Amino acid sequence: MRGGRALGVTWRLIILGVVVAAIAVTLAQSLRVYFAQRQEIAQYRSEIQDKRDDIAELEDQIARWKDPDFVRAEARSRLGWVMPGEVGYRVIGADGEPIGGDSAVLAPDEPTGLWWERVWGSVVVADQPVEEEAPATPVPDPSTVPSPTPSPTS
Repeated sequence: MRGGRALGVTWRLIILGVVVAAIAVTLAQSLRVYFAQRQEIAQYRSEIQDKRDDIAELEDQIARWKDPDFVRAEARSRLGWVMPGEVGYRVIGADGEPIGGDSAVLAPDEPTGLWWERVWGSVVVADQPVEEEAPATPVPDPSTVPSPTPSPTS
């Protein structure tokens, strides 16, 4: 009897072990999904906060541009505008370029990079011509097409 009882306890332990393993596998998958979703939520909250900061900065810029004094100051500094009755002066440097103000608005864009890099860039661009589309044949408007004239019959 003792052997049969020990055998029953062993089977019970095996069944209990299988049940515990099945529960562990099920919970492990659920926990993995839970932690992945928590990570995504944290990432999205961070993105939302970044967007809110950007929105606040843009709203601040809008509020500044609504102030007429700020607009006048920007027009003076960037565009070189003067008020009626004032005399505007522009200081020109030795290179012939204006000094001060927003040179990006006042002067054309200067090429960047070394001269040989610009030359090589133009060679590369010239080697890859832009494909031009064939002009489409216009469809004549039926209201403007002359009607055929009857041919004389003999």
